[in-house]
Amino acid sequence: MSEANTPEGRGPDKPRPRKATGPDRPRYLDAADLDKVMAVLLALTSEVAALRERVDSHERLAAGGILPSVEQVEAFMPDPVTEAQREAWRDAYLRRLFRVITEDVEALQQLP
Repeated sequence: MSEANTPEGRGPDKPRPRKATGPDRPRYLDAADLDKVMAVLLALTSEVAALRERVDSHERLAAGGILPSVEQVEAFMPDPVTEAQREAWRDAYLRRLFRVITEDVEALQQLP
């Protein structure tokens, strides 16, 4: 494909932009629907985080030579290092999930 046939005349030496340019993101839902979607998102977010901790417990028990049972996973108490690692994972996870909202808030804070 020649440079003239590429979108916006981009050639191999012109990388694609990292962020979309142009008008704001399209809007598909009204405020009431957004509240419902946000509630679902938060519930799923919580479930994924809980599952991630359970998998981590399974992995740590197995690494210690223990065949994990439901009771052992439920009783697992992470040490401070493990808890710090889990907290770091949760922080990164929430930052990724809510990046769009955070970027919007930061953009509003930049307005005069």
